[in-house]
Amino acid sequence: MKKLLLIVCFALNAVYGVCQRTDTFQVHFAFNDSRISKQAEDYIDQLIFKDVLIHGQKLIVLGYADYVGDNAYNDKLSATRAKAVQDYLISSGFDKNDIKICIGKGKIDRANITGKDGYQPDRKVELIIEHKQYVPKLVTPVVAKTTGAPKKDTAVRALSSVSTADLKVNTTYSLTLFFENNSSVLLKKSEPQLQELYDFMSKNKTVHIQIEGHICCEIPSKEDHSVDIATGGPVSWTRAKAIYDFLIRRGISKERLSYIGLGSFSPIIYPEHNQEDAYRNRRVEIRIMSK
Repeated sequence: MKKLLLIVCFALNAVYGVCQRTDTFQVHFAFNDSRISKQAEDYIDQLIFKDVLIHGQKLIVLGYADYVGDNAYNDKLSATRAKAVQDYLISSGFDKNDIKICIGKGKIDRANITGKDGYQPDRKVELIIEHKQYVPKLVTPVVAKTTGAPKKDTAVRALSSVSTADLKVNTTYSLTLFFENNSSVLLKKSEPQLQELYDFMSKNKTVHIQIEGHICCEIPSKEDHSVDIATGGPVSWTRAKAIYDFLIRRGISKERLSYIGLGSFSPIIYPEHNQEDAYRNRRVEIRIMSK
């Protein structure tokens, strides 16, 4: 019974984030900067779009800074970062009364980390949802698979021979891509797959896609981190955005593209039994939004 409850909780998590593990979200900032970035705005927008953040919820906004600088400076910087997130939420339709607390917590001390560049993961705002009394809108969650057998993925290379008429809206296709560890930096051996994706988008000029990033991990590994060491953002988001940016640079209209990071909430295999299962869950997919 306990195992079944965990599986159901995980499935609900994937739909609207009502289990404890999704109560807190992190918005990251650049060094010595309290301005909310476009990437951070997109992240908050997606939380709203996916009904993770819902008007009427009580939110706690906590700002932080890394260890660089004195206490007075970091107290002010962390508070300004928290207010930037609060202001963006209000501009997105939240009532100021929805923000239960908005404060700066100052710097996070790191005894074993030194250097003038600081520590990127600590330059953040934590956005915490208080939803103990929240009842989400009725949906039917899809319970995650409980066997180790993965579903059959459809490779993007097959799209080159599929006409627009044959495509099905809301179908996902896995991309065979390779990144540097804990990073959104693409490796050279990803180029053939990127070219196939670009060819598909060029051929099917009316198709709109969403690029979806995923990470594992039930199986612990020193390589399975959720923070991109290159940018400090969530890896599932930054990897999806890397593909989004690639297509825009090649001339695909951004009006046909969107991207989202889904973290570890939509696994192919659940629970993970080994590193191969974890590897399969770390992926980027495209979803056909319209054709």
